[in-house]
Amino acid sequence: MRQLLAFAMGLCAMVASAAEPTVQELATMKRKLMEETKVNALMGIDGPVAKFKSDGDPKTLEIVILDKPDPDANTVSEDGEVIFLFEASGEVQSKLIGKAFDLRARRRLGVSQ
Repeated sequence: MRQLLAFAMGLCAMVASAAEPTVQELATMKRKLMEETKVNALMGIDGPVAKFKSDGDPKTLEIVILDKPDPDANTVSEDGEVIFLFEASGEVQSKLIGKAFDLRARRRLGVSQ
């Protein structure tokens, strides 16, 4: 029984490590996505960030510039398709764009978040 348990744990570890992309695979996919992605900037949305509906197009990255503070400002949507900004510094914007493309690359490579 112990041997079977040890085998199962080892197998789970192998499957988990096989699912995680290498740094190179992730970088290659991010570069590909950056080349093919169109950026749409939106301003002055009605309502809170939580109720925003993206365009649903995986080939676009929507950057929503908010007119007023929102608890979800300066964040990236869970799928990496939308970035919400309110008075964000250049450094914050760069980090959020990087995070968006990381999320998108991982999703494209089939890695769950």
